[in-house]
Amino acid sequence: MKASLNTHSLLQRYFYISIGILLMVVGFYYFILPASLVIGGVSGVGVLFSELLDIQVSLVVLILNVILLGLGWLMLGRKSFIRSIYGSLLFPFFIFLFETFSPMLSMPDDFLLYVTFGGFFLGLGFGIVIKYGGTSGGTDIPIKILSRYLDLPLSTSIYLVDGLIIVSGIVAFYAESGISLGLYAILTTVIAGKIADFVVAGTNMLKAVHIITDHPRRIKRLIYEKIDRGVSLVPIEGGYHESEKIMLVSIITRDEYYTIKNIIAKEDPEAFVFASPATEIQGDFSKRLED
Repeated sequence: MKASLNTHSLLQRYFYISIGILLMVVGFYYFILPASLVIGGVSGVGVLFSELLDIQVSLVVLILNVILLGLGWLMLGRKSFIRSIYGSLLFPFFIFLFETFSPMLSMPDDFLLYVTFGGFFLGLGFGIVIKYGGTSGGTDIPIKILSRYLDLPLSTSIYLVDGLIIVSGIVAFYAESGISLGLYAILTTVIAGKIADFVVAGTNMLKAVHIITDHPRRIKRLIYEKIDRGVSLVPIEGGYHESEKIMLVSIITRDEYYTIKNIIAKEDPEAFVFASPATEIQGDFSKRLED
């Protein structure tokens, strides 16, 4: 299981970002728009205004993105503007091409398919965009503004902006469908988020385990013998007693964690152990790492 560090040229990055935005538009145009799902983001606002005012979604999204780009320039600075401009303009351009040359899909009342495939393509595309350092523009800008100027956590800003958009959709279409479209929109957003996380973080089910023990050499030897994993020895200083200690660090699979715990429980029950997900592994995971 080997992953090496690599870099991408500017051309390669924008190629993959373009593919990601194209996939997002596929999910939006073929699955979200026909179901009139007001999901979060500018695309959700586009659905809302398109239904209420009977105008092209691409035009609504373009106007909103241009306004938000200007707002981003004023409140977030030139760097944020430049980073957002490509995705902000490419997204409505792709929608316009689909509107012009491709008919929508028709799956009457089959919201499960709309939600599943819409969420899948949106999440897949967004994950690719994020993975290659891009942005789809849109409500990324007001989310960052709220986070910066109101000192809100980024996650709270996302919930506020996207939640407000989804609630607006529920209110607008309540007479026709009650809260069902809103619930479908929430489900779509959850699916898209999970798929995006999967694309960015991958399928990696590895753990980074940290062991602070009075018997580092013995535990290291047993880890080698039992599961043949590399172990690094890191000198540390205790914060309370200011005593020098050795911390063992090893990258293991989830299944191997059980074996590690048994080794520690037998050799040093007083050891301090913590583990965290290891989602980005660069280099040769299978080789031993010795100091």
